[in-house]
Amino acid sequence: MLDKAMYDWSLFHFAIAHKSLYILGAGASLPEINPSADKIRKEIWHNGIFDASRQPTSLLKERLLPALSPFTTLYSSIPQNELDAHTPTNLIEILFAQMITVPGVRRVAQYEVFDHFAASTLFNFNNDNLADAVHHRHYCLYPHHRVPFGLAHSPIINRAIQILAIPDSIPEAFGYHRPLPEPSDITSDKCYLTLQSNFESMQSVIIIGSTFGYQSATDSIDDTESFEMIVDLLRWRPKRVLIVDPDPERLYFRIQSAVRSNTVSILRCKWNVLANFILSGAFARACKQMRHNDGQEITSLYWKFEDVIHNEASVA
Repeated sequence: MLDKAMYDWSLFHFAIAHKSLYILGAGASLPEINPSADKIRKEIWHNGIFDASRQPTSLLKERLLPALSPFTTLYSSIPQNELDAHTPTNLIEILFAQMITVPGVRRVAQYEVFDHFAASTLFNFNNDNLADAVHHRHYCLYPHHRVPFGLAHSPIINRAIQILAIPDSIPEAFGYHRPLPEPSDITSDKCYLTLQSNFESMQSVIIIGSTFGYQSATDSIDDTESFEMIVDLLRWRPKRVLIVDPDPERLYFRIQSAVRSNTVSILRCKWNVLANFILSGAFARACKQMRHNDGQEITSLYWKFEDVIHNEASVA
């Protein structure tokens, strides 16, 4: 039997037609932006082995390197401990910044789809620049800020990478919050204050992507401060919440128990697939039938569309 609770198309249809708050985690930019640790490790390899004293560590370096399994045969000549110890922290910072930015104003489905939604607020935790192409009628807030493309890919930065002469001031000049635990005072930033003052006017809250409120194996949440602020807003100014993610259950139960209400729903979809589903016109056509079949037709069409996308990707 089709589990209707997994696909609240009615709330999604309502949200995109009214002023809403979209909270965008890292899943919103996948697969275009995917700065995997393996990519960074390969870049480090191509820069050579560093005959250097032990470099100071950093949370970002610890997050991206030591947790990985050893290199494959191609890279096995580098002992893991040497890679961790002799890789300059600033190199990690710059390589990460370069991998999450793309040249120009690039139109991708995950953000182009907002052209078809009512004017809303995008609370975008992604540090990349893909949302630069979002229609100007939307109000875009970047609580973790963005990496400036021009700086990350400037000739001086590329030269610094080549000769491994990266000043300590360079990573800080990027001015963005890395994918690390948030500082306790982050919610005093202007982005958060703006969201709080405008929250009352939002008709619903849509959470997209798996990273917002993600709880690791150690029970820690990187964006704890942001998560707690959103939950507090929902407690005092209740809104209907929709979580769009292929595996939404853990976040669903966490938010529902925190706000102590039954106003949280889920849409078990990959955002990039759902965005293309909408842009293709299939969602609009299926919505015409929703009144008669309670959304089951939309779900069936979405599944078929997802299969086509996956088959095309596997062939490519």
